[in-house]
Amino acid sequence: MNLLQTLLQEHEKLHFSLIDPDKQAPKKAGEIAKTCADYGTHAIMIGGTTVHNRTLVYDTVDAVRKKVDLPVILFPNSAEAISENIEYILFMMLLNSTDNRYLGGEQAKGALLVKKWGIKPISTGYVVVSTSRRPTTIEQAVPLDRIGRDDIEKAVSYALYAEMSGMSCVYFDAGSGAEQPVSNEMVAAIRDAISIPIIIGGGINDGKTAREKTDAGADVIVNGTLVED
Repeated sequence: MNLLQTLLQEHEKLHFSLIDPDKQAPKKAGEIAKTCADYGTHAIMIGGTTVHNRTLVYDTVDAVRKKVDLPVILFPNSAEAISENIEYILFMMLLNSTDNRYLGGEQAKGALLVKKWGIKPISTGYVVVSTSRRPTTIEQAVPLDRIGRDDIEKAVSYALYAEMSGMSCVYFDAGSGAEQPVSNEMVAAIRDAISIPIIIGGGINDGKTAREKTDAGADVIVNGTLVED
């Protein structure tokens, strides 16, 4: 049983706070993590689309772990962002990427580091959903098989692929600063199709929206931009 499964057994629904090392100094990241912990978040995620400095990731993880007694999970964009002082990692495949680098290339490089440093992987099918008029950072950085907010069947097909391939969870993300979150209808359709945990992030800016996603079937809500603000 991995960390995500253990936490869901304990709490049923989860909230994770995502901190991007590129957005602030490590000391400030630790302070943000402490505030999130005080408000009841269940884990801290560290990562972002533009992070390519392993030293910065290391220092951010170190600062956060000194401030909170919560699981700290790496959310890496590449093997370069994997740090030896992290305990857990979302070991992700960006399923709707059209670049092989994100469909096995970076994962193969990263696997050696995860093994070497004894990091505990959480195998994750990661899917980017396009919900904004202006492309988000991840949409600009990675070529994608575009999934619009109403492309429910395509989203479900990727979710099924993740489950049938043995991944332990799926993460559907509208991206940092998204204008709208993944739709409730899409979350509900994914929930009807698969039994593994569903993580939803991007564009969730208030408690009402978060509740709608969990009511639709999401198991984990991730806040990033809101946390930084």
